[in-house]
Amino acid sequence: MRKILIIALLVLSCSLYASPTFGYSLAPVGVSLPAGNYGGLTTALIFSPMGEKHYLDVSVSVDLAPTDPYFEGVSFSLSSPVFRTLRHPFNWAFINPSVWAPTLSAGMQYRPGSEWCVMMGFAPFSFQSTHFVYEFLSPFAIYAIPDSQWGWGLYIMRFSYFF
Repeated sequence: MRKILIIALLVLSCSLYASPTFGYSLAPVGVSLPAGNYGGLTTALIFSPMGEKHYLDVSVSVDLAPTDPYFEGVSFSLSSPVFRTLRHPFNWAFINPSVWAPTLSAGMQYRPGSEWCVMMGFAPFSFQSTHFVYEFLSPFAIYAIPDSQWGWGLYIMRFSYFF
């Protein structure tokens, strides 16, 4: 318990030097699980305690499908870039300067029927500008705890806006 408190105090003290931001994101998603497949839309609320660098972003998201059942699950995740660089081979794709920041994420998902899942993802094509984060073709692995089986998913394009 003491270690968790120390880590929380470190994160809070670091956030005093950065201006924390809040945002939201939208992303079409496809998921293949042992219980079945679905495609839909993920909507998320994001808290970034470190401001524009987006280290240790905390997000709560909801997966919605266009067919019954409409609610597919709710997730809680932490994400952080592996590295950040302004000099990258993808500059041609953006009008304004953008930072290439491949991102790792980990979290938990609750699905209907009391099914808990562990999620781990990687966004190799993640780009950050002042108020926006764009992620393209971001795969993730999902482990269904009750079934003890792995599944996978893919965010086609995730668009995030920060206030």
